Amino acid sequence: MEIIGRVVYKNISGGFWGIIDNKGQKWRLVNLPKDLQKEGEVVTINAKLVDEVSVFMWGNAIKVI
Repeated sequence: MEIIGRVVYKNISGGFWGIIDNKGQKWRLVNLPKDLQKEGEVVTINAKLVDEVSVFMWGNAIKVI
C-alpha cells in the first residue's frame, strides 16, 4: 500500500517513528530508513502491514518495502 503522511517521533517506552497520514490514520514503522527519520517530514512510502504485538499501542504496525 502507498502511504502519504507526516513523520512523527513518539517518545514512549524507548521511542519509535510513525507516520500520520492525510486522513489522520496512525502508522507505526518497524523499519523506517535513517534518511526519513526527520520529525515533520512529509513522505510517500510503500508499505505492508506487519502482524506484531507491541507495548506501544499506537497505530498499525507497517514495514517499508
